[in-house]
Amino acid sequence: MPSNVPPLSGWNITIAELLKMQDEAAAAADALGYSYQKLSGAEGNPGELGAFRTSFLRQFVLTALQRDVVDMYVRHIQEMLMGAMIARNQMLSPIDGEQPGAGKIGGPLMIRAPWLGIGQDWDDIGTITSGGQVNWIHSGTTMMGGTAGHAVKIGTNQVTVVIGMGSFHPSPKIETVQFTIDGKPRPVLILQQIRKSALTADGLNVKEFDNAYILKKATTVLGQIVVTTAQGATVSDIPFLIGASFIQEAMLRQQLSANIPGTTYDTILTT
Repeated sequence: MPSNVPPLSGWNITIAELLKMQDEAAAAADALGYSYQKLSGAEGNPGELGAFRTSFLRQFVLTALQRDVVDMYVRHIQEMLMGAMIARNQMLSPIDGEQPGAGKIGGPLMIRAPWLGIGQDWDDIGTITSGGQVNWIHSGTTMMGGTAGHAVKIGTNQVTVVIGMGSFHPSPKIETVQFTIDGKPRPVLILQQIRKSALTADGLNVKEFDNAYILKKATTVLGQIVVTTAQGATVSDIPFLIGASFIQEAMLRQQLSANIPGTTYDTILTT
């Protein structure tokens, strides 16, 4: 879905603006064949849209240090709203912000590395060997304990909207990333712009995607990265995903990443 959301009213995202965006997101979801339920809310009675608004502002606007990062999230808010609508239908529960009540859905939330099976945190990728495709998001991580190079599968209790990628490393090295979604390799994305340079001297090592990847129940995802041999035989980097997740409240009580994979909590599965 093109991210052509018009400028919002400063930092004050109104319920009226969200209602309009929700209608546009619903039309896009219909065109893509997604099942969804609209979030409740109206002017004077914000409902779920109010919870979405509060969580979005507090996590993606008020705490962002760079205006460019805020603008990136704002440009993709409609896709995040679509993710919320898909999550509402998938989990049959209302959206309730960052601290949801029992039986409700938390979101939008910052994407957590364990929800994609990467490990305890994004830096669990370890040392990267250059010159070939290296598995990043896959079933064979230490956390997932499955087969290396096999995709992971999104469970019932998660919907994640990926709008970009970045690096927490002070000197990023990754040249490209490729996602294979539902068995179909997607175009390679060039990450050279997130490498440390005069353009990113403030540490803004991020790349925005043209369109979001919406990862819902039963979606399979494989993420592979490449570092060129010019960077050395092995390197360190800490890639991370930018976007928003929607997670069932009972799963949000699982603080230890080792508890997250598998059918018990049905958030992320091996294939």
